Amino acid sequence: MALWIRRKVSKKKRRYAEDGYDLDLTYICDNVIAMGFPSVGGLESIYRNRLADVRKFLDGRHQSHYKVYNLCSERQYAAECFDNRTAWYPFDDHNCPPFDMLCKLVA
Repeated sequence: MALWIRRKVSKKKRRYAEDGYDLDLTYICDNVIAMGFPSVGGLESIYRNRLADVRKFLDGRHQSHYKVYNLCSERQYAAECFDNRTAWYPFDDHNCPPFDMLCKLVA
């Protein structure tokens, strides 16, 4: 049921559906993945990627060679969720980041 709801929420957006995963994320290039803010449980896990599934995916596909950049100003998750391989560059959803932040993010 949750998978059906996730697919409906995703509409025609690309999902990663390989190796037993069905996640709302996509590879922009070999070393950059875009995804929405993961769910840590509760009702959100019905329509969002579960954080545990994202962690399992990243650990399985990229071992310890990844870093998660949280661009969401409204929410944070504990850095420990990804073994402290996180950075926070907050800006509001559906907006462009400030230019100085963009420069820091890609530096």
